[in-house]
Amino acid sequence: MGTDSVQTLTVTAREVVDRKFDTSAYPYRHLAVVQVAKIGTPDSQIPLVMSAVEMLDQAGWSLAGFTMANRTVVAVMRRR
Repeated sequence: MGTDSVQTLTVTAREVVDRKFDTSAYPYRHLAVVQVAKIGTPDSQIPLVMSAVEMLDQAGWSLAGFTMANRTVVAVMRRR
């Protein structure tokens, strides 16, 4: 896990799915899983974000909220 995640309290869905994010090293209770879509394809990122949500759920996190604005999909997670 890079220091970016700790400083911004965000991680990309791709980092989670590719197992580049270590939840055990993350110090906070809440986390935003963010993915920006390519221009014109915001819906294409929903399956990627939901895959990350499923993986985090198995690691002890719960989905607290979900939103999509412009080209950005965000799932807010809470550590159980």
